[in-house]
Amino acid sequence: MRKRAYKDIICLLVIAASVWYVFYDLYPAEITDLSTQATDFSTLRAYEHVKEIGDKPHYIGSEAHNKKRNYIVDQLQNMNLEVQTQQGFVLTKEGVLTIPENIITRLPATNPQANSKALLLLSHYDSAVHSSHGAADAASGVATILEAVRAFKASDPSFQNDIIIVFTDGEEVGLTGAELFAKEHPWIEEVGLVLNFESRGSGGPSNMIVETNYGNSNLIALFGKAQVEHPLANSLMYSVYKLLPNDTDSTVFRKIADVPSFFFAFIDDHYDYHTALDVPERLDKRSLAHQGDYLMATLKQFSSVDLSDLTSEQDDVYFAVTGLGLFHYPFSWVWVIYAAVFILFLALLFFGFKINSLNRREVFLGFVPWFLSLITAGLLTYFGWQGILILYPEYDSILQGFTYNGHDYIVFFVAITLFITFAIYQFYDDRLNPKNMIVAPLLTWFILVFLINIFLKGAAFFIIPLVFILFAFFLMIRFQIPSYLFLLILILPSLSIMAPFVQFFPVGLGLKMSVISAVFTVLLFGSLIPVFGYFSIKKGVATMALLLGIGFFIKAHLGAEFTQERPQPNSLVYTVNKESNTASWNTYDELLDSWTSPYFETYEDLTSSAEHQSKYNTAYTKASSAPLIDVSGSDIQIDTLVASQPNFKKFRVTFNYSRDVNRIVVSETSVTNFKSFKVNGEVADFYTGEADAYHVHQNRFHPNLIDYYVVNQEPLYFEFEVYEDEALEFVINEISFDLLSHPDLPVKSRPNTKIPKPFVVNDAIITKQKLNL
Repeated sequence: MRKRAYKDIICLLVIAASVWYVFYDLYPAEITDLSTQATDFSTLRAYEHVKEIGDKPHYIGSEAHNKKRNYIVDQLQNMNLEVQTQQGFVLTKEGVLTIPENIITRLPATNPQANSKALLLLSHYDSAVHSSHGAADAASGVATILEAVRAFKASDPSFQNDIIIVFTDGEEVGLTGAELFAKEHPWIEEVGLVLNFESRGSGGPSNMIVETNYGNSNLIALFGKAQVEHPLANSLMYSVYKLLPNDTDSTVFRKIADVPSFFFAFIDDHYDYHTALDVPERLDKRSLAHQGDYLMATLKQFSSVDLSDLTSEQDDVYFAVTGLGLFHYPFSWVWVIYAAVFILFLALLFFGFKINSLNRREVFLGFVPWFLSLITAGLLTYFGWQGILILYPEYDSILQGFTYNGHDYIVFFVAITLFITFAIYQFYDDRLNPKNMIVAPLLTWFILVFLINIFLKGAAFFIIPLVFILFAFFLMIRFQIPSYLFLLILILPSLSIMAPFVQFFPVGLGLKMSVISAVFTVLLFGSLIPVFGYFSIKKGVATMALLLGIGFFIKAHLGAEFTQERPQPNSLVYTVNKESNTASWNTYDELLDSWTSPYFETYEDLTSSAEHQSKYNTAYTKASSAPLIDVSGSDIQIDTLVASQPNFKKFRVTFNYSRDVNRIVVSETSVTNFKSFKVNGEVADFYTGEADAYHVHQNRFHPNLIDYYVVNQEPLYFEFEVYEDEALEFVINEISFDLLSHPDLPVKSRPNTKIPKPFVVNDAIITKQKLNL
């Protein structure tokens, strides 16, 4: 083997090791055990709390939910903290009604300062309705706070800000506990900053995201001073987070109380999110350690700094570099930096052409393999994923969009992209010098960053890797074949900043976003042309990438079958229509399986959604006739009240339950606008901002009126006023999660290769009736 090939292999190994280390160092590797000294955060001590809280579903209104609350209260009292609970009806803007019960305590400052604001530690203790154990989401957050506060108290600290601890309830059904605290608890006026701990999966590193109504400059500067050991933070992540179909308790504190937050959440192993698989055994302990790393560092820093005014007119671009920490600069610098770097690029082009180091024909020819790589990889990945869904239609049953073998598919698409790119560039190897070859990727990067600066300034830090690549470009122009080692040193910052996004997008947004991973991979290849361009082993690397891709596709195929470790989500609902006195089986599944098919031997295909909406607007797909059993709906009492003015009529509707129910959904089919509407004495707020005219009851665009998550079988009643000539038709769905335990229904337990489908009403008995007025 030629000497140059040995250098190529060494460089390839260094790059591979660097990429591995970037991902490895995103979060802590050490899992501290039970013998950890009392003043330090112990991962396994926190995990003991996770095991206690996340051992069974404990959604709001369930019996287990009360037991988990009692456990948390006991743990706080064991730390000699005075605990209070806050309970009350909450009606959200979306019409969700429930009765959250928050757990609240505080550590008074040992060295209080005049006008100082409190630091609030936040997580929620309810699990998702109805089958999720909630170990990661968010028993991990509760456990992190319990263990960190214990360690903090054990260190006998001196601190100037009160520390308020709030474990909210009802987060999973509309952020209701946070709304209750933000609107009604007197301590909210004292809060200067919130630290919120969450998850959207059961593993991976935890991302720091900022929630504020103002510029983030002061917050980012404050976070930087905390010197978190593994900060995973960049200003792009909040933009991506806002694309996801959910908010968090932090959003409530920002919108209602104008209190900023740092929000910490891990999002990997997304397939466990809100499912029966969110159990302690599947929680990545490194993720728990990362949450502890964040809280211990920020608790120490933020308890002793001025939190009275964190507002700023200025936003900062921010990003983390492996081993070097957090960097940030003002948005106002974005175009200045861009202009300076672009001028440097033009100067290097001028210099290269002037000394005849660059060749115009080769520079233009360099766009051919570059665009071929981008277009081919992008199209192959996009249509490749569509083809995989055709080959494996059962993947559609995983509503999160990220399959159990999702990481294998990410590697597969990245490897195939590298195969395509190396193979294309191998074809042009004898016709292109790397110093001419790199102009096309550089120009593409500048166009991309230009668009980012206009439409997505949070990602403006992508300009930073270009600075290092331009230094490498200078060496390529100035010398024929620069030192590989020196070029690698210049290129590695690009890997540190950019490589994680290859994984983050498909993990967070679903495997349909693998096309972004492919494009990022080609862009990274372009950044590495100062090294890859000189390779004499492009053909060998392409072959190796192809074999790696094939290997991971085979691995993904072998992991495609649903098993006990990788169970299939499915759904079954029993509905009794009180108007027609008939019953039906319903499912949200496109494909029937061995457990659901006996109920759908003959069925009707459905296309309309149910009145009880789901997170992803998932609708029933099939309905079949079912045996009618005696399931009683509520006795509904209607009282006529005195209207506030002529030409109006006013009613009060009261539900007298005839069975235990978990949820009641009330809709009105004519989408009438009500003059007034109260539910259990509560009035929903208007939306503010661009859609400030919308109101769930008074300016409607959707049939749904009330979505009541029942607690302690508290009665439901509502009062409303409309024009006297309005004809109203209410549809009432009363839901109980007892399908598998009802003695009169022949529903067997699920096999261990199946789990209840999340995000939808499942394993439920529903009575549906109408009320005409």
